[in-house]
Amino acid sequence: MLRIIFDTNIYGKLIEEERSNEIRRMILEDKGFVIYGFQLIRKELRDTPKAEKLGKLNKRNLLLSLYDELTEGRYLQDSIEINKLALKFYNSYRGFGGIKAWEKSNVDADFTIVACASFYKLDVVVSDDSKTLLSKPAMKSYRHICVKEGRWQPNFWKYSDLKMKFNF
Repeated sequence: MLRIIFDTNIYGKLIEEERSNEIRRMILEDKGFVIYGFQLIRKELRDTPKAEKLGKLNKRNLLLSLYDELTEGRYLQDSIEINKLALKFYNSYRGFGGIKAWEKSNVDADFTIVACASFYKLDVVVSDDSKTLLSKPAMKSYRHICVKEGRWQPNFWKYSDLKMKFNF
């Protein structure tokens, strides 16, 4: 069984897919693919402007509905330890040449999501954020800190990997 966490951007990509309802069904029916929720991700989805539309539908409601359905009550709790690990990832990221500031461009959220996945020993983080979460300095920092501290390192998939898994 794969234990998964989606970065916030993945929910947006899923609702924009032409066969969105079919894809949702395929993911839900795959019992070997379990998606976990995290308060930070839900908060970012809630920050979608209320007036934003996808066609005639409210984008914020679509995102939150998809999130709630895919995570089905499987929510991971935030902790001081997760936040400390995220800061370690960030400091290492800066040491490896990362240039983004902690509170700019959601860097803090990106590193916290990866720290959550590491802390709870999730198998995969799915993201399409190649500028921060999946950047070379970030990937080096995850590996460095996880090896140095004997922590679990999740695998990373792009959205294209998720599409390949479910053939959409």
